[in-house]
Amino acid sequence: MSQILAKALARLIEVYPDPIAGSTLTSSQKKQLDEFSRQTQSVQVIPKGRGVVYSILLIDVVKVTLKQLAPNQNVSPSVPKRAVNIALTRSSKLGRAGHDVTYVLAKAVTNPLWVSSGEATEHLNVTTEEFGVFSLEVGGERNRDLTTQHSIWLVENQALFDSLDWLPNNEPTTVIWYRGQLHNKLIEWLSVPERASMVYFFSDYDGVGLNNYRRLWEKLEDRAEFWMMPNWKILMNRYGQNQLWVDTAREFNSFIENSSNLLAHSSNLQELVTEMKMKGLALEQEVIWL
Repeated sequence: MSQILAKALARLIEVYPDPIAGSTLTSSQKKQLDEFSRQTQSVQVIPKGRGVVYSILLIDVVKVTLKQLAPNQNVSPSVPKRAVNIALTRSSKLGRAGHDVTYVLAKAVTNPLWVSSGEATEHLNVTTEEFGVFSLEVGGERNRDLTTQHSIWLVENQALFDSLDWLPNNEPTTVIWYRGQLHNKLIEWLSVPERASMVYFFSDYDGVGLNNYRRLWEKLEDRAEFWMMPNWKILMNRYGQNQLWVDTAREFNSFIENSSNLLAHSSNLQELVTEMKMKGLALEQEVIWL
């Protein structure tokens, strides 16, 4: 709440000695100013017409308070957002806490063709061969024009990323490990039609995995496919887990509520969802090796 007060006090200082109409402030800002006025008597609240106006009575008190709440109001626009948050709130996590880019780990398998600025590049294949993995920056300008004519796989758990012998064929592809929640910046990057011919999505068969796929499909539609393990129904009956189903039930219900178009589009996914709901079971993707 202190940051709400800081914004209100900053606005008062900007127009001092003139007042500010209460109608131009949010209800939270007015509530904070009212409390600040009662505690310090440095801000005056004056009825006017059908509303009120706020004006500063003790400018030094207001300036000192604002300095305590927001130590630095004049940070360069070039400073990273989290540093700006520290200047304004004393905490990197208050205010706009997101980053402009995110990073994902990936592997090139069987030399997929990647093109950057219209020219073929081998550095992703070479890096995978030499170091086992490469890091891909998404969300900024660096890889905005990077495309492949081959597929991309998204896998949720590290074991599937460590050992790729489960892949259904030996075709060139790129495997990205996304760890639990699919980042919005990765989805946006993949949503560019030229990015890849197909994006295969392989996660745990649970509420979280289904919701992640829904978010992906909403952007990619026919270029996204939820991968069904061979004999998944047998594996579900033998190794399915009720506790995982219970733990992700809220996400599962959210998926059902928001996926009518998706389920109408995919009979296989509809069958999986029906089986999970009927049995009260979810399935971890490492079962692929059993």
